[in-house]
Amino acid sequence: MASPRKKDPASWTHARIPAPAEAEDAVAALCLELGAPGVQTGAKDFRRAPKASVRVPRIRIEAWFPPAVSRQKLEKALANGLARIRTSFPGLNPKSLRVVDFTVGDYGASWRENFPPLKIGKTFLISPSWHKLPPSKRHTLVIDPGQAFGTGHHSTTRGCLLALEEEFARTEFRTGLDVGTGSGVLAIAMRKLGAKRVVAIDNDPLSLAATQEAIQVNDCAPLRVGGNLSAARGQFDIVIANLYSRLLVRMASSLANRVKPGGSLIVSGLLEKQEVEVKKALRAAGLQVRERRALATWVTLTLRRPKSRGSRTAR
Repeated sequence: MASPRKKDPASWTHARIPAPAEAEDAVAALCLELGAPGVQTGAKDFRRAPKASVRVPRIRIEAWFPPAVSRQKLEKALANGLARIRTSFPGLNPKSLRVVDFTVGDYGASWRENFPPLKIGKTFLISPSWHKLPPSKRHTLVIDPGQAFGTGHHSTTRGCLLALEEEFARTEFRTGLDVGTGSGVLAIAMRKLGAKRVVAIDNDPLSLAATQEAIQVNDCAPLRVGGNLSAARGQFDIVIANLYSRLLVRMASSLANRVKPGGSLIVSGLLEKQEVEVKKALRAAGLQVRERRALATWVTLTLRRPKSRGSRTAR
């Protein structure tokens, strides 16, 4: 029997899943939990149906998985997960799943038209490097899609940026920690807003490389980059974690311990149906929910660590 073709160590895996629009959140959550650092929802099908019939709106969901994820195992896990989701959304067809290898270079070249400059809130303008922009009073973040994800187009990243904007408008934060930094966009945003010391953490080497490059492009050094929380010593005025829900629950105490008394934690990557579990874990870790923002059924929470004599310190 011939051995299976080895995956190029620099090759990512691209999954394309046509789905009914109502299944978007469930399919996106499946992709995130299987290791995708980002999910992109394609254009909805707005073609007119005959008056006598009802056309179910459909979308195209695309996810990218880093080289460390086995394509063979991923394809099987996606098919099994889609089969489970189909019990709630009969219009979903697991056989329509398409999984292929692609290189980072191919991705950046073929998707440029899908990443126009993007204004977020009153403060930020996110743009790939190939766009020439006029002078702006906004904080411009130059982020090229490709090696890591976090271009600001996904609801979770937008929610985090809006929450950051509000927190920095309310209080002067001098230190910040970005856990699961991806492209580095949130860490860079904190530096642009005035934080003097920022640490970006991610366990994906491609994300770390992309963040280092983005730091140079955006001229926001010093900004420390590390592979785990041990690289971020002490506590921070503001901590941000754009992760999926199970990881937020698992890391609740670790995240809370990194927040200074009186500081803030911003979390995203959770669906509305996962909110109760995440809130419960973070409250048990000693945090209080201050604000909640929902964008396209994705939730961003801003929590505060109370000032008290009994506040725990980071180890």
